[in-house]
Amino acid sequence: MTVPAQSHQHRLPPAERGRSQDSSRDDLIISAALELLGTNGYHGLTMTDVASRAGVSKATLYRRWTAKADLVADAVATLSPVSTPRYPGTSLRDDLLALLEQASNCDGRSAVVIATMEQARSHPDLYRSLTERFSTFIRTELHKLAQRSADAGHVPLSEAELDVMVDTVIALLAHDAGPAGTSVPRDRLAKLVDNGLMLLLTGTRETD
Repeated sequence: MTVPAQSHQHRLPPAERGRSQDSSRDDLIISAALELLGTNGYHGLTMTDVASRAGVSKATLYRRWTAKADLVADAVATLSPVSTPRYPGTSLRDDLLALLEQASNCDGRSAVVIATMEQARSHPDLYRSLTERFSTFIRTELHKLAQRSADAGHVPLSEAELDVMVDTVIALLAHDAGPAGTSVPRDRLAKLVDNGLMLLLTGTRETD
């Protein structure tokens, strides 16, 4: 599947002047990075090897990605896309649970994604690049739900409170999923919603 260049979060934007960039080179670079991740792992992957495997110059590569961590994060993202959950709309609690279920679902995750996430634990630059997209997704969706809560008459969250909620969700999901990328059980997610997120959003608990 061809992925448009602009869909890669960490890719540098094309220069405003000069020749237009060939987006097909992006696909070659991403494919090469994934192949090398599978054989060499993150530690053994080099930008020189990626350029060679993709059949492009290092200048072509660095005009698109200047850091290995950013390239790897964008490559892994093509194997593990995020999308807006299908919210049931029955209650704020149900929608929060739907968000967490989708965000924590690791079923079908490829070995390359799992291995890269595990290696990120010892590479802070890779961890930051990998979690940035996920953090943006969680923040966007929680902001929507927080706005719904405010529209229903509850006290609106401040930006600082929303940041705390996002950080809490990401930390707990990462902890429960573990290095092997195990999906978090629904009852565990329900406890997080009932004893944490619902209290932050509405000041009350709501259970089944």
